[in-house]
Amino acid sequence: MIIVEKIRVFFDTTEVKTFRYYIIGYLVGCTLLAAIIIFYYFRTTNMLQKKIKQLNYSREATVKTILESAQSIEQQRSAVEAILSQNPDFKIAGYFKDLLSKLNLRNKEIQEAESTTTSEREDNYRETELNAKFDDMTMKELTELLQALEKNPRISTKRLDISKAKKNPKKIEVQITITTLLPKIEAS
Repeated sequence: MIIVEKIRVFFDTTEVKTFRYYIIGYLVGCTLLAAIIIFYYFRTTNMLQKKIKQLNYSREATVKTILESAQSIEQQRSAVEAILSQNPDFKIAGYFKDLLSKLNLRNKEIQEAESTTTSEREDNYRETELNAKFDDMTMKELTELLQALEKNPRISTKRLDISKAKKNPKKIEVQITITTLLPKIEAS
């Protein structure tokens, strides 16, 4: 109670004019403090609202990109399904032999193109891979072979190794790996 008594004595002994200055100073201080608090509050909320708008915009852009890529993937998947449904029993080795005969490249083949390997994929397809080696080819013959392979949508070139021929430096040796997709066989 001593503190309350000291405050009461202070106010009783202070002149009215000085007391008014104290009250005005106190009110101005409180008003300035309230104005500073309100200013920082609105500044922070405005900054956070801008950040939220930026995050929403980038999120919408990301979702749009994901949806577009999903649509593109779905279109590619339906295109693959359409190609596979045209000839479900496609034989890559037979096609490759016929192509080599048509391009007169059977005599350049070192390794017979019969070595096919089939691997199961995570999706609903099997991947059949065929390896072939050629010797004494020209670049023209190679480009004709690659163009013919590119025209067939069932075939994709997985690996192509080109090196100088050991016998004839103007010719090349080629090792090529091509693949095709086949639908998975359902086990009954």
